[in-house]
Amino acid sequence: MTLEISWDELTLSEWDRLFAALPRPNLLQTWPYAQTMRASEQLMTRFGVIRRGEEIAGVLQIQEIKLFGLVHIVTLDRGPLWFDDYGSAEDWGDFFESFDLAFPKRLGRLRRIMPEAPSDEKLDSHLKALSFKPKSSGYQSIWLDMRPGLQEIRSRLKQKWRNRLNAAEKTNIQIRSDQGHRHIDWLIDQYMEDRRLKKYAGASPKIVRNLFNFSDPRNEALLLRATRDNNIIAAILVFKHGKSATYQIGWSGDLGRKTNAHYRLLWSAIETLKQDGVDWFDLGGINLEHAEGVTKFKQGLGGEDFQLIGLYT
Repeated sequence: MTLEISWDELTLSEWDRLFAALPRPNLLQTWPYAQTMRASEQLMTRFGVIRRGEEIAGVLQIQEIKLFGLVHIVTLDRGPLWFDDYGSAEDWGDFFESFDLAFPKRLGRLRRIMPEAPSDEKLDSHLKALSFKPKSSGYQSIWLDMRPGLQEIRSRLKQKWRNRLNAAEKTNIQIRSDQGHRHIDWLIDQYMEDRRLKKYAGASPKIVRNLFNFSDPRNEALLLRATRDNNIIAAILVFKHGKSATYQIGWSGDLGRKTNAHYRLLWSAIETLKQDGVDWFDLGGINLEHAEGVTKFKQGLGGEDFQLIGLYT
């Protein structure tokens, strides 16, 4: 059976229904991300359904922009997403052959893709045969398996991480969910100041704000604050999407670091996500070379490190 991609045949409710059935979806293939790209970058989104015969094998969204009738930019960020029983090497190969037929290389067309696939020599060779050129290494992060019970998840924490969490739970800090989300602008300001001081890469404030604006009405934004004496000492922002969630940004002040507030915040997020039926938690990117401390902190949760194949044009 051949693999075919059909475009823009779904309503939003139909897309949400399919997305909710995916085993491990990511943030960059969500409806709020599509709306964010339109609001922030003026990119239009097309939603695709992948079929083998009569069966739906996967879904994807692409962003594109057309200029002056000649320039056409097509972007695929962390897709496609496969349903159970799909995503084999044959599926990947057939998908990109279909993608190449839909958007063949030509003068004026830029194809920019970041497949949701691990590093793989066979897929790399296949992409190069279709005239895609590797441009950069892939996204690295950690998937935390949320399917076991909370007790088992806690038992999988690295000893140092669990000790810090135990210590934080003995302090008088309180964890509060941001009802009405009155603190999103404050958190973004703290995050940007932290980025300026520590000189690390991250999503732009416009992207974060728009992601929040489109996620919050769908009850898919979780902003948690750690407070002491009614003062905020640390905070995090997490986005939910289908059976998964993604840690987006966080901030901790001096007192937050002294009281291990971030350990409390992450554990509280895990408890909330479990209640909401989330199976997988993307801890939001790691980089041992440029962010060793953050990377080791996230690895302390006992998840599974992964690296995607990379960016191709």
